Formats: sequence, C-alpha cells, structure tokens
Amino acid sequence: MPTTSLWNGWRRVNEALEQAVGRHPDDEATAVLLRVEGPQGPWSAASGVADLTTGEQAGLDHKFRIGGVTKTFVAAVVLGLVDDGLIDPDEPVERHLPGLLQAPVTVRQLLDHTSGLADDSDVRYNDTPWFLRHRFDVFTPAQLIDLALREPLTFAPGTRQQITRANYVVAGMLVEQLTGRPYAQDIEERILRPLGLTATTLPGADPTMPAPHIRGYENGIDVTEHSPTIHGAAGEMISSVPDLDRFLTALFDGELLTAESLAHMFRVPDVPYVRGGRAFCGAGLDSMVLPGGTTVWGMAGVVHGYLSGIGATRDLERRAVYMMSPRTRGTLRVPPTVQSLLTAALTPGH
Repeated sequence: MPTTSLWNGWRRVNEALEQAVGRHPDDEATAVLLRVEGPQGPWSAASGVADLTTGEQAGLDHKFRIGGVTKTFVAAVVLGLVDDGLIDPDEPVERHLPGLLQAPVTVRQLLDHTSGLADDSDVRYNDTPWFLRHRFDVFTPAQLIDLALREPLTFAPGTRQQITRANYVVAGMLVEQLTGRPYAQDIEERILRPLGLTATTLPGADPTMPAPHIRGYENGIDVTEHSPTIHGAAGEMISSVPDLDRFLTALFDGELLTAESLAHMFRVPDVPYVRGGRAFCGAGLDSMVLPGGTTVWGMAGVVHGYLSGIGATRDLERRAVYMMSPRTRGTLRVPPTVQSLLTAALTPGH
C-alpha cells in the first residue's frame, strides 16, 4: 500500500496509484513512485517493492533509470551552448560534425525530432532477445547511430516529425565537439552541481546502480544491471523523484537558460507527425493535451525495466514526476495506468 502524505484533493491520484500496484502477483507494476504539486499542495507516494527478492519497500529516495528523460538534460545543455554563443539553433550540424549526416540538418531539427534521421529502436533496442544478448556490451555513439545513418532519411529535414534516439546521440556528439569534453561533464557542471542533484548520475559504461534503487524487471527477468552505453545521450541517466522535480522546476523557472533559449523547448514545429496527427515535440520537451484541455509539457522515459516521466503546466501550477517498474515489456506509449495518474494529477478539478 502507498506510503503517502495524502490531501483530500488528490483522492483520484491515490485511486490511480492503488490501481497500479496492489498485493496480487498479476499487478502491472512492482513499484510506483509519484510526486505531484498543485493548488491543493504537494502529494507524494511510494508503493510496491524495490526488490522482489528481498521484499525491500520502495521509497521516494530510491533511484531508477530515467531513459528518455535524459534528452531534456541534453537539450538544456545544447541550448546553454546557444546562450554562450558557441552555436546557433538554426545552423547546420555539418558545420561541426562534417560528413556525419546524409543531408543538411540543423541543431534545432535534432532537438525537436524533425531531422528525418531513421528510427532504429524497433530493429534492435526494443527487441527483447537482442537486448538480453547485448545488454552488457559497451557501445560507442557511432555504433548507436550506425543503423539509422545507413538508412535514407525518412523525410526531408524540417518537413515532418519522428522521435528517434539517433537525434540525441548526435546531439551528445555535438556537445562534445563544441566543448572538447564528454557531454556528461557539461550536464554535471551546468545542471547537476548548481541544482544540488546529488542522486542524479551519468554512469557511462558502469552497469550497476547506486543504492538505494528500484530494481527493474521484464517478463520475470531482472534487467536492472545493463550497460548504459546502449542508450548513450538519448537515455543513460539515473535519477530520483526529488531530483527530477527540482530539475523540472528550475528549468521551467528559467534558472538554467535565458528566456530566448528556453522558448525553443516550448516551440512545437507546425508539421505532421509521421504516424498521424500533428507534431508535439519541442526542443527536449513534449506537449500533451490531457482530457479537459490542459496542456502539459514534459518528457517520458521508457527503458528496459523502468517507465518514468516529468510533466508540468507551463506556469508550474501543476506538475508531476513519476516512476513505474512494469512487470512486462510494453511499448513506447504511456500505459493506461500512468496516463490515469497524470490525468488525475495534472487536470484541474481532480
């Protein structure tokens, strides 16, 4: 059952959490961590177990792999380099990484997923047998984007949108080319240290997790330990709910970027999305319209063993940070239970 500081105003959030984790072996998650803030005040909960073997209870201070939420950190660093005058968002990546890409792609197009680079996720990373065979291999950025670069562009740069890990692997390479040092060092110096995010790390090739942490499972297999290089700048980071909440608040409040650079994160290109509908990604932040019309900005992370995310209204009146350790491998879409949690947390009147 949840360990929680419960406000009556968060009743529906609590109900959604109860739905996610109960006492039965067929529950869809082994653990759920959640922190929300709204007009009713703060509410937080930790439900389930951190380790199925030991029975250790999940706690809000437990760390987890954040997957694609790493992209928001990387985007903030790239836009910080824009603030420093080292790069322009509309200049071609080719100027700094000559010969890497098949066509002129701008920095902005990398960050908002309108580059046209192919998506290789389903070919390798989302194939569970492939992942289990290779989860302790050490990958270079060049290896991560190899399949994507061997394919022709999915569309002409700037004409459509498609989320692909390759965009942010290239963004990490761009940071390193501009600064002459690992992109992890820039994340540490520009974000982690100034904000005091001591639970947040970039593990590099280290497959282990710092204590205390939530263990991740996939179809009954413990997949907690694996080489973060399989994600690279698109998803290698480890963090906690309190640290992600601090990062989200600082980012939206303008503590990390100038107003001009921050605006790029909330600017969605007016183009179609490849699988239908319209584009919804800005530079490092995605937009989502909840039932009732509330627009939330944030990022979801889907990595083997973990689902996580950050989200808030632009004015920070409502915000949420969550982690879910699913029992089975799902898709890249936010599962119904997490959708229910976000809707309950971020929709006025809930």
